[in-house]
Amino acid sequence: MPLIEIRNACKGYGHNGSRTEVLKDISLSVEEGEFVVIVGYSGSGKSTLINLLSGLVKPDSGEALIEGRTITGPGPDRGLVFQNYSLLPWLTVEENIALAVDEVFKDWTAEQRRAHVARHIAMVKLSHAAHKLPRELSGGMRQRVSVARTLAMNPRVLLMDEPLSALDALTRATLQDEISEIWQSNKTTVIWITNDPDEAILVADKVIPLLPTAPATLGEPILVNLERPRDRRTINHDPAFKKLRARLINTLLDAKGRTKSKTSLKLNLPDILPEDLTQVNSIEFLTRRGPKRRHESKNEEVEVAA
Repeated sequence: MPLIEIRNACKGYGHNGSRTEVLKDISLSVEEGEFVVIVGYSGSGKSTLINLLSGLVKPDSGEALIEGRTITGPGPDRGLVFQNYSLLPWLTVEENIALAVDEVFKDWTAEQRRAHVARHIAMVKLSHAAHKLPRELSGGMRQRVSVARTLAMNPRVLLMDEPLSALDALTRATLQDEISEIWQSNKTTVIWITNDPDEAILVADKVIPLLPTAPATLGEPILVNLERPRDRRTINHDPAFKKLRARLINTLLDAKGRTKSKTSLKLNLPDILPEDLTQVNSIEFLTRRGPKRRHESKNEEVEVAA
């Protein structure tokens, strides 16, 4: 049995004539310990898909399940890492993580909870900043705190909604490597949403394109059989990586191309007739009320002697 799955789910927003269908016939199956990345264009419904899995929204039809049970709302078995860190600004790194740990592990002793928090702060290499506030941290450090807080809840599934999209390229690359290392050490099931094909192939076991078919559907999964750990300095020259990347990008481009449609528009021509100014008398032009109008033009019958 898959750990988490979606079966034939559809989701839209709005009512009646103003309704927009976002996802259609979505089916997804993820086994325990898998690292799955879903790749799609911005605005194609990626966040809606991750929200179905987190329980923040419910499908209009179909179902989302974890361990065979219907997902009815958020729960500690599914940890969600947001794009914008979502840290409480008045709490330190340690306190932000402890807040989640204290809520989930109420039956633990205070010492057990403190040790658990410290272990996860060390896991994301922030022990030196444990007593700092979010405003004292860089963007990359804040996202590390967000990841540590979520992992500290010991979720069965780690859901990541474009977690690195707000970071600069170098910080993003560093965190890609660090999150991949963390996953290899604990094998928590990961479902990661991104719009970056290279990022997807670098970190994933399996990549699934979200096709922009309006409403969006999932394409065929692409298995990433590249050896771990993956060295980004050499992987760009790996023929297998290049082949996977081309396949993924072409799948997305082809789907986007199929969504283009031709529309006929009725265009109204301007109510002005062109004229040859070289044939117009200057006095006539200066004393005219305005340009010649189409609606003022008249047809006249002229008799011509044979």
